[in-house]
Amino acid sequence: MKILIAVDGSAQALATVDALRKRLGWFRGPVELTLFYSHPPLPYRHAAAWAGKEAIHSYYEEESDEALAAARTLLDDHAIPHADEKRIGEPAHEIVAFAVSGGYDLIVMGTHGHTALANLVMGSVATKVLAGSKVPVLFMK
Repeated sequence: MKILIAVDGSAQALATVDALRKRLGWFRGPVELTLFYSHPPLPYRHAAAWAGKEAIHSYYEEESDEALAAARTLLDDHAIPHADEKRIGEPAHEIVAFAVSGGYDLIVMGTHGHTALANLVMGSVATKVLAGSKVPVLFMK
């Protein structure tokens, strides 16, 4: 089973990875895990011209590595093999697109505990993934 675990560097995301780690026995056969992080694009389109493409690339790499670090360490400490995937783009869209293109069987992600009203007003990555994904989504708190 191929499982895509969406993380954002938050404590809730790390708790989700840990909760899934403890429940890997739920799945039959080998489990292939991929930690996934998508950095939203910089809002200023000309930032690359101003700061330089190398600086922008370094910024994205550092931010992505920082967001993935705790989840990587947790899985490494328990000798659980995993891959990492870093993208730049609107997180919900990138999660769904990568899950489909990579042939994943399940997307796992945490929620930040927003109320239904808050999700209606401002939306959330979790809500958007659920609405846009044909791949099953498992939310963990």
